[in-house]
Amino acid sequence: MIFFDIDATLLDHDKAERLAAIDFYKKNSDELACSEKDFVDLWFALSNKYFEKFLSGEVTFQEQRRLRIKDLFGHHLNDQQADNKFNHYLTLYKRNWSAFEDVVPCLQSLKQKGVRLGIISNGNYQQQIEKLEDLAIKHYFEHIITSSEIGVAKPNPIIFQKTCLLANAHVHKSYYVGDRFETDAIGSKQAGMIGVWLNRINHKTASSVQVIHSLTELTLIETK
Repeated sequence: MIFFDIDATLLDHDKAERLAAIDFYKKNSDELACSEKDFVDLWFALSNKYFEKFLSGEVTFQEQRRLRIKDLFGHHLNDQQADNKFNHYLTLYKRNWSAFEDVVPCLQSLKQKGVRLGIISNGNYQQQIEKLEDLAIKHYFEHIITSSEIGVAKPNPIIFQKTCLLANAHVHKSYYVGDRFETDAIGSKQAGMIGVWLNRINHKTASSVQVIHSLTELTLIETK
């Protein structure tokens, strides 16, 4: 069985977030004392900072959204005002969701070969389901598991092992494909899976795990 990450593996998350952040800045530039470039850089930094706090259990999913907005616009904002601003950003973010070009051909090819497919993702279950539905690829996956359901996040081996158990898939014969070397490839390997690093941007190699630069290469691995 092959399990996939979602963001930056199936969904072009960085592109969607960057375009949404630019549009969000243009709508709110009168309240921000920075350039568009500085705002986008800060947006990504705050996104990473507070999402990690969510994954570690320090804050809830909603709280990490509010904190990002309050750091940008000021902590004088109440929760409802912060929610309103983030919901505006979220609309822009969803508008820019798109799958990488290699996603659908890869999933179709694997399904035609009878390969079982699943998802293991850090994040909020409902939002991740919404992404898969919006990309029209949810039907390819038998099991969709997120950290918000399991209670631990990648690279904790529990999320990989428990997902295999729920899917009735042998952990040592299951693949996990993701864009993050440590979180996805190494994390899944340490859990007993076959970790595959989807290294779309930097063409360095890693001898400790299998490396691909496009999902089109995944069918070659599976059919060996």
